Amino acid sequence: MKREKLAAVFFAAAIVLGLAASAGAVDGTIEINQASIGGVFPYTIGASGSYRLTGNIQVPSSTFGILVNAKNVTIDLNGFSITGPTDSNGIAAGSGFVGTTVENGTVTGFNQAIILNDNSTVKSVHADSNAKDGITVGSNSLVEDCTANSNLSGKGISCNAGCTISGNTLNNNKVGVIVSSMTASLIVRNTINGNTTGLFLIGSNSGYGENVLNGNTADSNGGTSMKNNVCNGVLC
Repeated sequence: MKREKLAAVFFAAAIVLGLAASAGAVDGTIEINQASIGGVFPYTIGASGSYRLTGNIQVPSSTFGILVNAKNVTIDLNGFSITGPTDSNGIAAGSGFVGTTVENGTVTGFNQAIILNDNSTVKSVHADSNAKDGITVGSNSLVEDCTANSNLSGKGISCNAGCTISGNTLNNNKVGVIVSSMTASLIVRNTINGNTTGLFLIGSNSGYGENVLNGNTADSNGGTSMKNNVCNGVLC
């Protein structure tokens, strides 16, 4: 009887420990929220894998919200927001850490919302109302179905080279989209309104098509039109 009771105690303890161990991960995905961060910013990701927000995060002054120090990391914002003051940055990848994906949520109120390196993906993210830049990615990256609006002193979307920028809304920024290399990028099916410059593309190798540009001080600078753009109500 004593052995049975002792075994039952150990079994119950094992269940409790198992639940505690799994609280931060579901199907191998690490969960992040304000409580799990515990007030220690930046929240640093040091291992490849998948991470998911389970609540909104408020970032304090003079730091980063999430710092990615590993390759091939996916951050699912899961419909939640990361919000900060304008002397902080939202999500940033450390030098040399490539292949970051950020998707499905909002990063707002920062100096720069999202700063990633090469081979990165940003999808279905609202990077609005930041003091400087919305979404910055390195070469060979994809930015798709995002909004980057009212980043008044900076860029909506910035890419180094070889990017695809598709289906985004880029309104009321200093520059809607900037590609800062001669290496070709593709800019298609974006809505680009009320920026100082809509498209700023270094050289002529990058192509843009099927975009709607309206009310920008200058609709485009550089690049090559692949036609079917609409500039202030006229095909361009």
